[in-house]
Amino acid sequence: MTRTRTGALLLTASLLLTACAGPSDGVNPDPPSPTTSPNSTPPVPAGPVLTRLADTLGDAPADTTSGDYQYVERRTWYRDVIGPPGPTGWPERVRADQLWRTDDAADGRQISVHVDSGSCIPDGGDSSWTGQTGDRFDQPPPRQPAALRTYLLIAAGPGETRPQDIVGGIAMLYERHAPTRPVRAAVLRLLAAQPGLLAQTGVTDRVQRPGMDVILPYTDRSGVPRRDILTIDEHSGVLLAAHSTITGPIPPQDPRLGPDTTDVIVADAASYRLYVDSRRTPDTHTPAAGCQHPTLRPGAGQRLAAVSGESAHADPRPPGGSPHPDQGVDPAAPGRHGPRTPSAGTRCRRALR
Repeated sequence: MTRTRTGALLLTASLLLTACAGPSDGVNPDPPSPTTSPNSTPPVPAGPVLTRLADTLGDAPADTTSGDYQYVERRTWYRDVIGPPGPTGWPERVRADQLWRTDDAADGRQISVHVDSGSCIPDGGDSSWTGQTGDRFDQPPPRQPAALRTYLLIAAGPGETRPQDIVGGIAMLYERHAPTRPVRAAVLRLLAAQPGLLAQTGVTDRVQRPGMDVILPYTDRSGVPRRDILTIDEHSGVLLAAHSTITGPIPPQDPRLGPDTTDVIVADAASYRLYVDSRRTPDTHTPAAGCQHPTLRPGAGQRLAAVSGESAHADPRPPGGSPHPDQGVDPAAPGRHGPRTPSAGTRCRRALR
């Protein structure tokens, strides 16, 4: 059993939720939404772009730091989908997760906190372990694209081999590991081989780090048109951010699933996962943990939470979407679109967390 609380901390089944080229204390805690800059290029087939990047990868902190532990830090903006939605939908939360782990995941530590209105609130305590056995996804990732594909599909579940399952596995990889250059190159080459992917350069993530969007357009098994998006650093190939968007009307679904489920789909699409740091550290106390982290202390945390306000998000409901649907889609359907953890397909509204 993994100690990384996979179902609680990773993506929902319906979207890409939350490793960069710089340290975490360099991240602006008061960022705007991700943007497509005026210098961005139109999307083009991703294969040649990703292959070229794989051949010329630069260093990332995971390549230039040392220590017994991999360190992964991420932020997640999400809707807390519990009970029926209020007049303005479900409340939005900001969560910060820190993970330290040895390469075999036998020893490690994990801390999660919520940031809300200037406060930093521990969530789930301080979890440490030693001498334990991780699951298959805790083992070191392969460096060859074919073997890596098999490894990443662990996250999708038996029989799932679609491009969106590969994309979801990559998002999960960065939540459990600090990939070195050979693994990042294999990730890029594997993505380059997936059909239908597009690449758009000249974009930024939510904290204004420049990068390239790798975009997978598709229609999920519930008939919802989507794009899963990975934002990748164009120098190091490190994953910066992951999210999903709805690109068209949500079709009518089985009314037996309840009146709020379409709203759940829209709420899921408002989520955003930011990969803040990915490196090696000498111990499980470097950098500072939880609410002692410089970007999570009072004031800094308030600025972080401020980005989650309504002004920071475009309405994810596409034109033609019903603001008060009377039909919905099963949030726990096994064929539910998009990247997910092994347990996400069994979760309903709490899957977002």
